Order: sequence, then structure tokens, then C-alpha cells
Amino acid sequence: MEQESSSEARLRHQLDVQSQQISRVLTHHRVPATITGGTVRSRLVSFELQTQIAAGLEKILGLKRDLGSALGVGDIGLTRNNGQWRLQVPQPDDAPVPLFRLMAAMPNGAPMSIPVGVDEEGQPVWLRFANHRHGHVLIAGEVGAGKTSLLRTIATALALTSRQAQCQLQILDPAWDGTTRLHMTDYPLLPLGYLPHMMTDPAFGVEACASLLHFLAEEMTYRRRERMTLPRIVILMDHITTYLEDGGAQPKSDLYRLLQYGAQAGIHLVLAADRPDSPLLDSTLKASITMRLIGRLSDAAVARRVAGISLDQATRLYGEGDFLAVAGEDVTYFQAAYVSDYELHHQLTELNHLARPILLAQPYSARPRIKDNPAKATPPSRMFTMHDGSVELGKNPPESGEAPSEKLPF
Repeated sequence: MEQESSSEARLRHQLDVQSQQISRVLTHHRVPATITGGTVRSRLVSFELQTQIAAGLEKILGLKRDLGSALGVGDIGLTRNNGQWRLQVPQPDDAPVPLFRLMAAMPNGAPMSIPVGVDEEGQPVWLRFANHRHGHVLIAGEVGAGKTSLLRTIATALALTSRQAQCQLQILDPAWDGTTRLHMTDYPLLPLGYLPHMMTDPAFGVEACASLLHFLAEEMTYRRRERMTLPRIVILMDHITTYLEDGGAQPKSDLYRLLQYGAQAGIHLVLAADRPDSPLLDSTLKASITMRLIGRLSDAAVARRVAGISLDQATRLYGEGDFLAVAGEDVTYFQAAYVSDYELHHQLTELNHLARPILLAQPYSARPRIKDNPAKATPPSRMFTMHDGSVELGKNPPESGEAPSEKLPF
């Protein structure tokens, strides 16, 4: 029996997860339908449904929001072809810089040094937490700049390259109001709680974040007294401006103490600011921020204040993952690496083999991408079937002779 390739393993995992997500929604709403198989194409996955039309179809048509939320997509469709109903789920665009491919192409780096993207020359951009000189990191940008995705990339890369004895991680997000259900669609940092390097579960809400930062401030005091720096602790906090606005005097004091003395004790902060124009960030920026990753900003004055230097380039960024790395007077443009939900779930301990390249004929983007070998044709379609709840990948389906589908208003 031939060994399954890494790309087939990733595809099988994606289909398994999607099938389970669809089945859970159908079961929750008591819809008598099961997935029997389907077809994977470059832009679309079709799931074949076996259902009693009279009993199940009307209910399925009313599940668009729940199915889309479960699958993490904005739009899904339902078609009928030769009496066979198919649920159609769009495939996401390929990331310009997939994290696992980037890391697979990198030689073993220094401890606590990770690639977080590629520059305009296709060279890796490194982020280092090896000693106190590397201090803390600020990620700033408007909504849609890719700040939270970059936090995911940093946490995942550190977990893949460091032992737990070297590195511990902690996720904080004070923006949660405590009334809504935590779901990864709205809180993309939530799945990182399964990383083995996590000190404890991700903290959501100002109160939970303040409690953890107070503990870490006390840990810092102990470490400085005992002259300890290992394991290095990297705290990744989203929505720092919310914490500064809603936290009291003591929570702010703990944060500023960590910014001032934490790196000397092996504790580093990575702070993401979704409102970089907030005046509360000024005092934070002055306290031991050695690296600033600036995403799209429409106001050049705000970019200058956040970066500490004139940075008109920030107003010309695309958003969705392109950043300017600012260290002192040095500025480097880079496209951040990205890790998808399915990749994160599939396996965090195995680096993927380099995939084949993207055709130049695909829509051009000026974003930096990983440089590949000679191009290949568009991947062929793949069929799959379901047996006892497991996905079995089959051969390619015929490309012609298929009757037109009846598209429903779904």
C-alpha cells in the first residue's frame, strides 16, 4: 500500500472536519440527510447529500447561516444534478505565504527565532525572543490588516520550533464582554489553547487578562531575584487598547512593569493594537518596544506616531497580511506567513513538504510569495466517498458529460 502524501493527508483531514461540521449542523436541526461523498475542485468542494426530499430539503434551505458559520465561509450553495443534491462549499484562496511551507524551507534557526514572513526579495523575515535585547513587539494596524492572524502565526511557529522547557506561551484577549459564546469564528486565537506550550487556557475578558498579567508580574519579580530566564514566556495579547481603556490602575501597572523589566527575566510581550490612534498607546510605545510590525494605516500621522519614524508607506499597504517591520530606523516590507484552521488542526508538529508552485497565469499580486520550482497545471478534481464516517479519496472524476445543475436560491 502506497504511503499517503502530505497533501493528501491534509486534504483528507479537511474533508473529515468539514463533513463532521456539516453533519453536526444537520443533526442539531434534525434534518434527515447524510453525506455520501463528493468532489474536490480547485475553487469548490461539493458534498453529496442523501436525503428524503420532502422531509429534508426545506429544512436544509433554512440552514445557510448555521452551515456557513460552522464551515467558516460566507456563502454556500445547494444544487441538484440528476436527482443528486450537492452542498457546495467554496475553497479559500491560497495564502501568499503558508507558514508550514515557509518553515519547511528554512534551515534550523537559532533558539527562539522564527520566520514570520518573506520580504520583497523572497527572503525570510525573522522575529527573535532569544534574550532581553529583543524586548517586546507591537503589532498595529486598522481592522483587516492581519494582526490577529500574525499573532496565530507567531504562536504556532514558536510551538513548532521550541521545546516546552525553552518556551511557554499565553494568549490574552480582553475584548470579550463575557456575554457571548466563545467561538473560533469570532475569536481566532481560541484554537491556540490546544498548543502544548500554553501555560494555561487562553484568557478572554479584561478581568481574566488582568489576573494573568498580575501573576506574570509576580513571576517576573521572582525570576529577577533568582536570576532566571528559562523557560522564556511569550505573552500574545490582542486588542491591547481595550485593556488600557477598561483595565484599572493595578492592571495597567502590571503591564507597564512587564514592559519595563520583563525581557530581562525572559518574559516577552507581543501586543496587537486595533486602534493605533488611541492616545493610551503613547506611554506603552515608550516602554521597551524594540520591534514594531505596522499594518495598513490610512493616517500617515498615526503611522508616524506608532512607528516612531516617518512611515508614509503604511498608507499604501494592501491589508490582509502585509506589514512593515520597524526596528529603530530600519524598515522592511514583508508579507506575513499564514496558518489556516485546517492546517492548525491537522498537525502542528510536522512540517509540510514544499508544494508545487502557482502558475503566473493566476491573478497577479504584488505581495511577496515563497519562490517555487517550475509551475504546474491547475490541480485536477478529486472524488471522495464516505464509509463508516471516514473519508476515502478516489480518482479524478470525468471532466465532461455531466448534466447541468439546478441551482437553488440558497
